[in-house]
Amino acid sequence: MGAKIKELLVLPSLREAEVLTGHNNLNQTVTSLSFLEIADMEYCEEHFELNEYHTGELALTSFFSIREDIDKQCATICQLQRMGGIGIILYNVGTVLPRVAPKVLETAQALDFIIIQMPKQYRCIRYSEVIIELMAEILKKRPADNIVNEVVEKASLLPEHLRTVDITLKLLSDLLRTNIVLMNADNEVTNQIKWPRNSTTDLERLLRRVAVEDGQQVLKNDFSIFYKELYQKGNGSLSLYLLKEHELLTEAECEQTVELLRVALNLWGKKHGEVNEAALVHAILNDESEKMYRLANQLKIDVKGIELMWLLQLNDLKEEKKLKEDILSYASKFYKTCVTQLLDDQLIVLLGNYRHNDSELVLGETFIQNSPYKESIDSIVLCPRLRNTTDVRTTYQLVNEVALQLPKLFHEKKNFSISEIRQVAYANKLIQSGEAEVEETLALLSPIMDSKEQLMTLCSFLLDAGADFQICSEQLFIHKNTVKYRIKKISEALGYNVMRFSESYECYVACLTYRLISL
Repeated sequence: MGAKIKELLVLPSLREAEVLTGHNNLNQTVTSLSFLEIADMEYCEEHFELNEYHTGELALTSFFSIREDIDKQCATICQLQRMGGIGIILYNVGTVLPRVAPKVLETAQALDFIIIQMPKQYRCIRYSEVIIELMAEILKKRPADNIVNEVVEKASLLPEHLRTVDITLKLLSDLLRTNIVLMNADNEVTNQIKWPRNSTTDLERLLRRVAVEDGQQVLKNDFSIFYKELYQKGNGSLSLYLLKEHELLTEAECEQTVELLRVALNLWGKKHGEVNEAALVHAILNDESEKMYRLANQLKIDVKGIELMWLLQLNDLKEEKKLKEDILSYASKFYKTCVTQLLDDQLIVLLGNYRHNDSELVLGETFIQNSPYKESIDSIVLCPRLRNTTDVRTTYQLVNEVALQLPKLFHEKKNFSISEIRQVAYANKLIQSGEAEVEETLALLSPIMDSKEQLMTLCSFLLDAGADFQICSEQLFIHKNTVKYRIKKISEALGYNVMRFSESYECYVACLTYRLISL
């Protein structure tokens, strides 16, 4: 079932360890231990799937492969947290790792990610004491009375895009160490969670060869199989199967699982069984890989071919249907794969399998300039070179983090690149880093800080006009030559040539930071 962090900390092997971060999460349940041999996420992204979710995992590591790279240590913590990890036990601080850098501690603390540092005087690389003691505690049999509350509470603490039926079942699978299969009324698998995740067992084939009565549990080929039929308004009839290897599920575990699924379907499973593009887009954005590939196969959509995303912020939903038709009519001339869906007031367009040789970069800008419904569009963010659906999801989340700030940061600007979005996210993090970081960034603007005219001109030139003199002059209602003269005087005052990219970048970040703190 698992054990809480605070229960593990009193064990002899961890008694002298120090909790550095994540003190608010000591009531979290650890369901598994892993050994983090390769901590370099750049290497992992190239060779492994990182879109899996392993709830309640605690990793043992010394950060050996990235001991000299603080940024990679921070990236590792962020990735582990995104994958459901709750913390790490850090070995050999003072030998392999000279010390835990303040930036690493700040990153972990911001995520409520637990770092447990083993005593510095331990000059050995024995992990066995911790592994043996912690696994013995984790594997102890505990009552199943609190499964529903425990899993729902964990799911509720996750980011909104992860609060799904699929993630709930993954949480449950890890907790019970059980395979879970959910089928619709047509006996099509809607969710399949294997335990362990890399299992090659053909669960569907196994289920086809066994007959189980509703609410009963049988043994077949070393598996105990529990079956329950559920009905939910909007989803119809659903068949739930729990398959546990070499062990019977208790009656309480089966009952709690059924109750948990009903709760999850009511909270996060509206129209869970639908087969349409809306369900596919939700599956992509919610990281429901099993459901995503099933729907893509049924809809004959090549999700692996998706390479480009447009995100359109709308101000008038009355024209949404016509706008979607206009986009599909335009985009289908260039792409074999075209999926468009409205989420709240944002239109998501997923494009793939480009069939022309012309540049893709101008397609989005051309569309928004010529569309008869362009007045309904506040902005469009162009997100190219997406490698997979994981990139689609992370990019979508990044844009949504800053979407509400865009109109206030970039006046009268409609077209945005994903690079500009990343710069806004960077400036936000810079502000969160503290007053010293902000002051250092804004120091560059100090020579013109007392001149509202120069400050306004520089911000407009770099942020709103994209360093275009003509656009800047139109926005400020002054002559183009006046803009050129002002920019020349500003460059002289700052000591930076703001018309040269290598020098204008720092000015760009400073202007962005200035507008952010002025919002």
